[in-house]
Parts: sequence; structure tokens; C-alpha cells
Amino acid sequence: MESYEDILKRMRSKFTELSGANINDDSDVGIRMKVLAGEIFSLQNNVQWLKNQMFAQTAQGEQLDYLALERGLTRKSALKSTGTLKFMRDSALDYDLEIPVGTICSTNGINPIRVKTIESAILETGDLSVTVPAESEEGGTLQNTGVGTVKIMVTPPAGITYVTNETAFVGGMDAESDEELRERLIDSYKNISNGTNAAFYKSQVLKYDGIYSASVVGKARGVGTVDIYVAAKGGLPSDALVSEIQSEINSIRELNVDVKVYKAEAVEIAVGVDISVKNGYSFDAIKEQCIANITEYFNTLKIGEPFLIAALGNAIYTVQGVENYYILSSISTDRYTTSKQLAIKGSVQISER
Repeated sequence: MESYEDILKRMRSKFTELSGANINDDSDVGIRMKVLAGEIFSLQNNVQWLKNQMFAQTAQGEQLDYLALERGLTRKSALKSTGTLKFMRDSALDYDLEIPVGTICSTNGINPIRVKTIESAILETGDLSVTVPAESEEGGTLQNTGVGTVKIMVTPPAGITYVTNETAFVGGMDAESDEELRERLIDSYKNISNGTNAAFYKSQVLKYDGIYSASVVGKARGVGTVDIYVAAKGGLPSDALVSEIQSEINSIRELNVDVKVYKAEAVEIAVGVDISVKNGYSFDAIKEQCIANITEYFNTLKIGEPFLIAALGNAIYTVQGVENYYILSSISTDRYTTSKQLAIKGSVQISER
């Protein structure tokens, strides 16, 4: 596509060729030509944008959503993290105390994670604590938080002194990105669903929020059987979600075909790495970023995809400030998985060398 300067230069050259006169920048014709060149450049940009939105390979945002809808696909929403909150007192009461549904608590810090109870609960007479299911107010991976991090009561129930979370808040996932949706969309053209093949079952499963990858194994338990293995991003889905998927599959499966939905088999891979840090960089800060990159790498792995040492090394070496790294012998080789397995992150140990 031509730049504004190229358009203006071409217009001036053509004007001089036809009229035999040069154009002054501050002349009436010169000003008009600049305005016209700007409008032509703007029009070219709009036309190029429109061309990009016509194809799955280049469409973005809302336009990509429209193309996906033509294939029966919708963008997956962000998932909230879930966990439990433990409300406590120093001394027991002689009456029951209600913890209302929607009670809000949060972590500390500049960008706190706010969580709320999703059920009401009763701190019974004589008890010092009660545990209540809760979820984050917003969805996304940033809403996951560790054990003991929720300490602040935003809307404290009367009579409650402390709050904490004895279990981590996990399961938060970001909304499906353009690239992730694009991959599903292009795959729907490559592998046409016909209502009976593997592509049909896979597309039905992958539409669920919280399901990042799936594998379909035909004749897994003999003729007339199909096994479907599902996984979340970097982990496994909940039992409730697997049960929900199974119920839908039962209603749309072929006659006389036994279809079972399973969680993928988790293959936990512990990572141990020594790193040397360039002068002027903090080891603690580099370590934190290395762990984040390693986590992101594991999150990209799908069922059946191998864990590659080269990819792990790239995740570490691309962190600014890493001078060199040394992968410990326990994970010095690639790990290959089957169509039923998912490589997930185990413990991560990073030491300074």
C-alpha cells in the first residue's frame, strides 16, 4: 500500500507532466493536492482494513467473531477462579451468625483480587470458623491466587473478625484470544465436521469455556466406541464441566455409538534450572519472570503435544537479563505424550549459578 508521501509525489509528478508547471506547497493547488492525497491515503487504509476482515487468516476482533459464527463457533469467555473462604472469630458466639452470599473479600496490594461468596453459610453457635465456597469477581488468569492470600474483608459480616483462604483460588482463564479463535476457525475448514467423524466431536467439545484442547480416539474400547479426552489450559477441567460435556454428547452422538468423555491424563513435569544473571539485574526479578515464561509455555501445550527442551530453553533465555542457563539432568530430554495425555507444569526450581 502506498504511503501518503508516495501518493502526493505521484500526484505532483502527474500534474507537472500534464500541465508543464511545478506546484508550490503553499499554493491553492498545492494545498488542495495535499488534502486530496490525505483522503486517498485514508481510503486505501479503509479498503485494506476491509480486505483483512474478509478472511480468517487476517480478521481481528469483532469481525473475526462474525467469521467464526458462520462456522458455528463463538469466542470463549474468561473464566473466574474458584476456591473457599474461611471466616473466623476469636471467641464463640451463643447464637448462629449468617455469612451472606455475595460477601466480598480481597487480597492485599496495588491490584487486589476481589472474591465473593457464592453461597450463604452459617457460623453455628459455639463454632469459631466456617468455610464458604467463593469465586473471583472477574475472569482471567490474573484472578488465580495462592493459599492464605485473601486477608481483607471488603464487606465484612457483622461479628466476623478474620478471613483467609485455606485453598488456592484456581481455574481462572483469560477470554479466548484472536489467535486461539483463529486456530479453531481455520481448523474447522481443514477438518470438516459431518456429524459422525472426529472433527464433529472435537468441535463440540472445544466450544466450552474452560476447554483448551481435546483428542478424539475412535474404536478405543472396540467397534462402536469413541473416547474423548479434554484438557484446560495448563491443567485439567473440573468434574462438573466434564459431566456437562458428557450430557450434551449423549444427546447428539450417533445411534449405537458409545461415547465417553474423560479428563486427559496429566503428565507432570518438574523443572529444575540454574541460571546466571547479567550484571545489573536482580536474580529474584529474573527468577520470577522465568517462572512466568515457563508457566506460559506449559499453558500452550495441548493434549498429545510433546514437552520440548528447546522450547523450555527458549522460554528462559528470552528473559531479559539471563546470561546463560543450565537445565538439570532430570529433565534434559524431551517428553512425548500420547493422544490421552497432557504435559503439565510440576514444581519449578530455579537457582542462581
